[in-house]
Amino acid sequence: GIEWFIEAPDYDEDKSKGLEIIAPITSTIDGKIAQIFDIFTPSKEEINQAKKYKEFYEICDFEVVSNGYKFTSTFIDALEYIKANFKV
Repeated sequence: GIEWFIEAPDYDEDKSKGLEIIAPITSTIDGKIAQIFDIFTPSKEEINQAKKYKEFYEICDFEVVSNGYKFTSTFIDALEYIKANFKV
């Protein structure tokens, strides 16, 4: 697999708690997603599972560190981007 993550700039592992989704592993702080990570590219089924959680619909600014690409969208769209662009 390929390790990937989405992380808030001020992410603090000690203040976070896990969201009850198995994959991708998701941590929240004050009800907002602070970190998402996995070692596998998100599958269609995992993205559909994420759609059941309101936290994944928050609009945020994202930056792809490896290529500098930036976009504003939901975490669902960010997972779709990872699925389409990060393949083993």
